[in-house]
Amino acid sequence: MSNEIKTQVVVLGAGPGGYSAAFRAADLGLEVTLVEARSTLGGVCLNVGCIPSKALLHVAKVIDDARDMASHGVTFGEPKIDLDKIR
Repeated sequence: MSNEIKTQVVVLGAGPGGYSAAFRAADLGLEVTLVEARSTLGGVCLNVGCIPSKALLHVAKVIDDARDMASHGVTFGEPKIDLDKIR
């Protein structure tokens, strides 16, 4: 068995740019190989960078807003945080 892959276009990285480039090349009829280090598409921003960071910032704001409600007569208990679910 050979480990050789024949392709016309190799796209490195399955982030927004790589993913789009691979689909565009395929739409144009080219044989495309998309190479990604992670097991999921989306690149750093979607999987470990921007989006997860924004989710954590949103959770922090919700907790802060809930605490601020005490000045309006509404109090909540301390939050229980499950980071695996947030991610």
